[in-house]
Amino acid sequence: MRASLIGRFLLLAIVWLAVLLPAWYWAARWLAVPPIWLAGTVMKALFGWVDGFEQHGVTAVLNTLVQVRMQGPRGADVLGELAPEVNYPTYGYGLVLLWAMLLASRTERWWLKGLIGSLLLIPAQAWGICFQWLRDVVLLSGPNGAAYLNYSVWTRNAVAYGYQFGFLMLTPVAPIMLWLAFNKRFVVALWLEAALEGAPEKKADQPSTRPVGDS
Repeated sequence: MRASLIGRFLLLAIVWLAVLLPAWYWAARWLAVPPIWLAGTVMKALFGWVDGFEQHGVTAVLNTLVQVRMQGPRGADVLGELAPEVNYPTYGYGLVLLWAMLLASRTERWWLKGLIGSLLLIPAQAWGICFQWLRDVVLLSGPNGAAYLNYSVWTRNAVAYGYQFGFLMLTPVAPIMLWLAFNKRFVVALWLEAALEGAPEKKADQPSTRPVGDS
């Protein structure tokens, strides 16, 4: 039985994911630099309570002036400045997904489109990092953090929506949308194959008819 175009593509995409994932994990600390820098720079420019940001391996740390209550060395509660952390691979896996799909579909000039796509994914990754930082500060900092920030309910809801959009939608969908934009001919071929695949079956299912007078 001849393998379908979509079947071959899915199989090759899985194979390329398995091949590329180890290299992506190895290079993650360097791949994380642009989105972490962009996210930290935007946060520093927009919010006065941001004191700076740091990168430790694949972890992005936001240093803030927001004070929260935490347990001290002797068990007593003390106030400390909140420093939320974000793991880059949570929002960076779209990079390896894009490259795997480009290679699986044998995209023309795949290396150039992969480089362009990698650059275009940086803002999407920075979005996810920013809004996880915001979620941890605005929504999860407790009564002390809420009193310090004094944000409205509308602002808190906007932060929750931005985080969910980045985590559930933007991170997994962005590489797929870029792949679709880079492979219009391949997508058309998939549609044509799907349209032609069922045509003989439909024709065979139709009952045969002949004129009434024929013997």
